[in-house]
Amino acid sequence: MPGSVFEIIREDFVAELGAIRELVRAFDGAGKLGKTRLAAANSATLLVAATLEEFVREMAREHARAVVARVSSFDMLPRKLVSTAWKRSMESLARVRFDVDQSAREGLMVDTQMRFSVVYEFVKGDLTKDIYRDLIHNENNMRPNELNAMFNVAGLSDICSKVCDKPAILTFFGESEAGKAHGKLLAALEEFFERRNGIAHALNPGQSNGPEQILTDIDLLLAFSEAMSRTLDALFQPQPSIVSEPALDIGGAASNSAQGVPAALESGPS
Repeated sequence: MPGSVFEIIREDFVAELGAIRELVRAFDGAGKLGKTRLAAANSATLLVAATLEEFVREMAREHARAVVARVSSFDMLPRKLVSTAWKRSMESLARVRFDVDQSAREGLMVDTQMRFSVVYEFVKGDLTKDIYRDLIHNENNMRPNELNAMFNVAGLSDICSKVCDKPAILTFFGESEAGKAHGKLLAALEEFFERRNGIAHALNPGQSNGPEQILTDIDLLLAFSEAMSRTLDALFQPQPSIVSEPALDIGGAASNSAQGVPAALESGPS
């Protein structure tokens, strides 16, 4: 059977990290120049970070989509989802540049009108409209606070904490308690993005991550992605329906009380 949408997104993420792993092993081979190895290691670190950020955005978009699909009316939506959808759509439209030639401007106006109509119809109550690309995006690195914010939009708080009771995270950090694993996860993500930023902003031109560090980063993110997929899947598992059976009296027939007949009427008038 095909996996859930969260599992499918994770499979793509795993494949992309696998390709980066092969890149790391290739540049670590003998005969590579120092500058070549440095450039390759830095590129791999930046690519891992970008791949993680896109993975989180896709998972958060599908989480928001699932939340909307689950409700039966507009009034049941998380309030933050609606206001954020409107705000971010308007911010995106405000960045449209109209200082182009006439022919391009006409096409731009049609596209802008369509994008406005989508969010306008959504906030009016049409929950079939696809507002998720503007709804979910990050302004900063996908550090824990930013990562949590991706899911909080649709009512899921502190995803970083919620994934830490999953076996993949507990095993990676060698912990048996979710609280301790949570602290280590936060520290590991913060440290990863510190290294990523040091490379991206050339704070130290000679700074680089060794192959072992990059492979450890990949292992961490594989564990994190598995735990996130399981956490999100669990939120949307169909709940089993409970059918109550009528209680039987000693003779095997359903008792009056079990069928909703008040006990006071069972024996008749005294």
